[in-house]
Amino acid sequence: MSRMIKEIGLPIILGIIVSWIFSYFSEFDLKSVFWGTWLLTSVFFLLLINLNQKFGPTKFLSWVIGVSLILRLGLGLVTTENLIDWGYDQEPYQSGYLFKDAYSRDNQAWDLAISDQPIWAAFSNDFFTDQYGGLLALSSLIYRLFTPDAHFQINIIFFVTMINVMGILFLALGLKEKNKDIGLSTSSKIIILIFSFYPDAILFSASQMREPILLGISACLFWIIHKQEIKIGNRFVLFSLFSILILLISFKIGIFIIFSFLIWMLFQPYRKQIKVLNSKIIILPVVVIVIIALFFSYNWILEAAKWDALLLERNSGFVQYIVSIIGTRYRLLFASIYGLFQPVLPAALIEPSKLFWKILNSLRALGWYLMMPILVYGIVYFFRENEKIKKFEYLVIWSFSVFWIMLSSIRAGGDMWDNPRYRLGFLICIAYIIGVAFYHGWKTKDHWLARFFIAEFVFVLFFLQWYISRYTGIFENLPFFQMVLVLCIIFGIILITGIFAEVRIQRLKNKNVEN
Repeated sequence: MSRMIKEIGLPIILGIIVSWIFSYFSEFDLKSVFWGTWLLTSVFFLLLINLNQKFGPTKFLSWVIGVSLILRLGLGLVTTENLIDWGYDQEPYQSGYLFKDAYSRDNQAWDLAISDQPIWAAFSNDFFTDQYGGLLALSSLIYRLFTPDAHFQINIIFFVTMINVMGILFLALGLKEKNKDIGLSTSSKIIILIFSFYPDAILFSASQMREPILLGISACLFWIIHKQEIKIGNRFVLFSLFSILILLISFKIGIFIIFSFLIWMLFQPYRKQIKVLNSKIIILPVVVIVIIALFFSYNWILEAAKWDALLLERNSGFVQYIVSIIGTRYRLLFASIYGLFQPVLPAALIEPSKLFWKILNSLRALGWYLMMPILVYGIVYFFRENEKIKKFEYLVIWSFSVFWIMLSSIRAGGDMWDNPRYRLGFLICIAYIIGVAFYHGWKTKDHWLARFFIAEFVFVLFFLQWYISRYTGIFENLPFFQMVLVLCIIFGIILITGIFAEVRIQRLKNKNVEN
């Protein structure tokens, strides 16, 4: 009886509470939104709680899921109701949307929901706000089924949030499969924490965006490729179904995610059961596919990147200043490098902005800047790891992650929204390589991990004083490229002293072996 109360009664009660909160803060009549919202929320809470029970709940996982839900739904509700005051004088903000894309797509989803057209019309050219149609169709279906009399936009936030949060469970199960003897290892917990609380993951889940769905489905794919007991035929069917879903949400990002997970399969123990995957010949078609994809994508990416870099220059006085010095031929290169550091932490802290956006962008930037040094340290971890298969598995995932981060930067230039948004779609792989590397560096007290953080700290300090000077004029700073030169010298000193320290450590190890 107690189990039935927990698995059925609790979801219903949570559905009532959440539906009442959503309805209380809305402008709509209670009857027009409460019952449909209660049904929607209860169904998803039923799924979440029963999945949690099936996977074997732990205090750690329950805490992560609970806080993740509160942060995402709380931010979504607060911004929906208050962006009219906190946001800028633009239609999306005045309508309670964090992103222009969310505003356009969600309004067309409502138009489709109240029309006589079928849901699959979302994939036609009549509805242009969603490039792929998947999220538009899902949003329209939710409106049509649960709140046909009210454009209750918070329900779409609830939907994408629940997909994202259920992904935490699948990620945890996949990580548990990798460490069967010890359950969730410390590095696995770090990966889960990054996936759950990375600021952009919370932000995009608090709006009607496709990224939280991409993350949730990616987590399902992660579980599918790491679950050892799934039969080969079932694995193929499950992987295909979730791949189709992710392609409907975002084809261009989805195809890269699917390809990355297929490559990850090659490092799993069950590959020995499949002759094709167990053969070294499999490497040849993989290389051919990559070359063909790069060949057909090169011109599109390059031309789109050039246009994005030009738009960036037009909209940024800082970029105009740099381009005037280095010349237009290096505009794309600078925009791509600039994009790697977006959101720029010193700029987020100093540039004039409304308080809400200053806090939001500062937290987003802090999250990314905490991860960047560990990403760089990942290549050091590769050389530290002794287990051959684990070592090359890590290198492949690290390479895919770095490639995607750089590709995002090239494609979106220095844009502080699109660049991190593209990057976010690959968060599972990024969180994985960061969690594994950070745990190793922290456990072994690796001096390289500390050096990379020190280098970034120096970088932030230099640009912080540069932005303070630029916006306040309190003191005079170095010209931009002189400052870059000084930074390069400091980085060089950090690198050289690190190499000397590494040589000294190796000598001590050799002496200990001899003794």
